[in-house]
Amino acid sequence: MINHNYSTTHLLTKPYDDSLQYGNDGKVTSNTKFAINNAIFNIKNSKIIGKQQDTFETMLFLPPGEGRQGEGGLRTKGYFKHSYNMVDGEWWIVDSDNNPVIPAPEDIQSKIKQYLSSNAQYQTPITELPLITVITVVYNGAKYLEETIVSVINQTYPNVEYIIIDGGSTDLTPDIIKKYEDYIDYWVSEKDKGIYDAMNKGWLITHPTAFTVYLGAGDKVVSLPLINTDNEIIYGNVYIGGVLFESTLKNGFKYGNSVHHQALFIAKKLSINPPFNIKYKVYADFDFNLRLFKSGYKFKFDPSCISYALPGGSSSKVNLKEYFMIILNHYNFIYAMRALFVNILGKLKAYLNFKNIFNYYRFK
Repeated sequence: MINHNYSTTHLLTKPYDDSLQYGNDGKVTSNTKFAINNAIFNIKNSKIIGKQQDTFETMLFLPPGEGRQGEGGLRTKGYFKHSYNMVDGEWWIVDSDNNPVIPAPEDIQSKIKQYLSSNAQYQTPITELPLITVITVVYNGAKYLEETIVSVINQTYPNVEYIIIDGGSTDLTPDIIKKYEDYIDYWVSEKDKGIYDAMNKGWLITHPTAFTVYLGAGDKVVSLPLINTDNEIIYGNVYIGGVLFESTLKNGFKYGNSVHHQALFIAKKLSINPPFNIKYKVYADFDFNLRLFKSGYKFKFDPSCISYALPGGSSSKVNLKEYFMIILNHYNFIYAMRALFVNILGKLKAYLNFKNIFNYYRFK
């Protein structure tokens, strides 16, 4: 039974009910799941049609992949989410180009107005309510996944979508996901080619008007930023193991990845195609950030946006050759050598930190 008190269930709509069939389990049958067509929302065969130059189209569902263990969530029950714009005092659902196309149902109108009136940060009238999509990629993360899920569905921002891409876990991860079936918009469990392949899968099914952020198992959202469609990229601060990592663009990524993905909200419109180069095993997100920055997109810092990152995740791994090649590809040899030196120096400083040495001998 869906509990509408959670942020991921506030603004559910069933816009395609006339064309969908449901099985005894309450889920959309497989013969109609990939046959959704809607001219208003520019959807053909369950894909949101983008611009001609786009290689990929946004999907409502992922086609079956290798070793699929399961799939579910609110989308498989016919519920979908949208971004909204205010038109003449009414909230309208927007299409993939962010154009208002149809008034939101009365219950949605009421919920949005109630939310805005009861939250002090929205006392200044706003005319947009963009969709924020949180994507968690996980493999055998049962120990930490539940706290991540709870942090997302308990957000106060009402227009939150949550997607989980599981790499075919062999622990209790799928059971934890199923426990929150009615609060997760879409989840799938199947084999992938690594973390960035899984992140690309999540990107493929994110609505073109959404702002997307990635959380790993054990990462948590503390507070979401205030967003409008004039923004392109919003970033905030991240706590890693209780230590504040202050995000900055002071050096333009010339010396490393100076923002963390747990508090980095990127407009899907900036890259309809999957953004992560899977030849990079450790720093593909750094490569994507560099591409965005060098393309001239606007990064906006929002101090109210805060996340928590679990120490020891994939981002803590070291691959100096990959790191060097990415900077060399975007800048030049001198910058790459300087960045490599700064990176090594930073890691040495961390290892030689007095507190770390003290703790090492204390607990050895």
